[in-house]
Amino acid sequence: MSGPSPSDPTGDLLGRIVGASVRGCILLIALPLAIPIIAGRLLGNFAATKTRFWVVWKWQWLANTAGVLVVLLLLSVEAGLVAHWIRTGGPHSLPNDPHWKRLALDAVIPWLIANFVSGAFLLPLAWSIRRRRTAELVRNRRISDVVRQERIEAARKRASDRTAANRIGVKVDARTGQVLETHPQALTVPLTLKGGLQAFGLTSRATVTSLVDRLHDARRVRDWIDSTGHHVVLPPSASAVRALIIAESGAGKTVLLNGLVLCAIEYGWPVFVIDAKGDPEDADLLMRVAHGYGRTVADGGVWNLFNGTADQVTSKLMRLMPDADGANQHYLDEIRGALQAIQHASSLTSVDDLRIRLASPAPFVRDQYDLAMINQPVDRMGTTTGTRALHSLLSALRPLDRWIGEDGWSFTEPSADVTVVPLSPVDEAQARLGDLLMLDLRHFLASRLARRDKTPVLVLVDEFAQLVSGNQDPGDTAGSLFETARSAGVGLVLATQSPAGLSNDAVRRRRALTSGAALIFGRSKDPEDVVKYAGTAMRMEASASAFGEELGSGRAQHAFIIPPQDVREAADGAFWIVQSGAIASFRALPRRPPPPEQDPEL
Repeated sequence: MSGPSPSDPTGDLLGRIVGASVRGCILLIALPLAIPIIAGRLLGNFAATKTRFWVVWKWQWLANTAGVLVVLLLLSVEAGLVAHWIRTGGPHSLPNDPHWKRLALDAVIPWLIANFVSGAFLLPLAWSIRRRRTAELVRNRRISDVVRQERIEAARKRASDRTAANRIGVKVDARTGQVLETHPQALTVPLTLKGGLQAFGLTSRATVTSLVDRLHDARRVRDWIDSTGHHVVLPPSASAVRALIIAESGAGKTVLLNGLVLCAIEYGWPVFVIDAKGDPEDADLLMRVAHGYGRTVADGGVWNLFNGTADQVTSKLMRLMPDADGANQHYLDEIRGALQAIQHASSLTSVDDLRIRLASPAPFVRDQYDLAMINQPVDRMGTTTGTRALHSLLSALRPLDRWIGEDGWSFTEPSADVTVVPLSPVDEAQARLGDLLMLDLRHFLASRLARRDKTPVLVLVDEFAQLVSGNQDPGDTAGSLFETARSAGVGLVLATQSPAGLSNDAVRRRRALTSGAALIFGRSKDPEDVVKYAGTAMRMEASASAFGEELGSGRAQHAFIIPPQDVREAADGAFWIVQSGAIASFRALPRRPPPPEQDPEL
């Protein structure tokens, strides 16, 4: 029998070489894992508190697959070389060389280095695996450091928002949330979807989700989210468009409102925009964009105050009078009585008609009693009730001369497809005009109900709280408008900068926020009154020792589903929509500017 004996030194050396070769092969196979393991140990959960950690590239799966294939290819080459070395008798010839150790090291070290460096190709896959494991720990609230848990959740939300922005084609500053630029090929509003739906936003979804998250039976926002769950759409039925938008200045509210207008234009609805910011540039831009879509546009101009029934005209004229304080109640009753008397057969049509009827009331009153009431002297100079009422009314109407006229527009008879009315509430006359428009809007809804008119129309009022004056409360006004708009088939969107702007009274503010309209909110410094309507969830809060990573006992407690701090730190164009117990976060789509040659000369 041939072969080395047990005491043969050559045989012992060969055995050592074979053992070393086996260990070397194991090392070569395991070495690519070194870099991912080291990176994971060094970074730990700290990396998970950074937004970039949770951002998933569009071609993440390709990077993961390519990294694995590169490492497998390298290991395959090495396996082939080892097999060839064994077949050619390398293990038997190596002991014959006195310098075999140096030769072995020279042959193996380059491959060891190559395998170690190849571990960098596994980093994307390791990153993905660690993301999923951390997401599971966060979902189960198993991060021992409570502060780090909250920072990780905040980073995940910022990552979902950034991913949505990237999908749209918008670049957002990671530190400030400011929109830096919009790509020329970006998705813009209105975005036409299957079935003719018009989208104005893209939902922000978690970039890393577990199977449990995907199978979770979450309630979807009805009417405003399409069947795929990816887009925020303007409901195709105008009666379903009821929304209260709350976001501070600079949060992207104007872009959102313009998106709603453009979606309504695509549906072919008449649109009224009452903008109480008082910025004519915003109004001009909206009109240029709307005109670029081939729609007729009016800049508000002259409004017909005298549209409507006799009772409605009387109500609007009386709104111009001072609030009743007891001392002037008699005079207010006197003016109201005169207005009702002269509109017995027909309602007033203009200021000139008001003058004629109060100066010569006989042809317009019902009987001699009404005529005597209007012609009754009220002082020694012979001033009649009608004359005194006319003087009071004309004094109140005079500041509005440039904005009212019998040939002007009204909600019932718009002069264009899109009517934009910019108002500056700091100007007393324009503030009065805005208050009258809000009153006329209520009359418009009532008239549609009486006529059973369900033709679609959309009304948007930005900074509406500034247009409600006198003894009226914005919260009550918003609540009553929303409660009536659905039955009247009118889409109604009211916008304001903060919940506090809705009303100084908590009950009235709650009425507006709980009116049944969709609540859409963006960045706000005082979000607590808003986020509570998104609801709370039971969360397990684990305790831990002051030192170490071991978790201790835990307790369940209610926590806001949308943390107030997330709203305070929201990026430009980021919003949440809440309706009927369902929640969705989204980004508003940017506006597509019209071609320069289509810009009208307004």
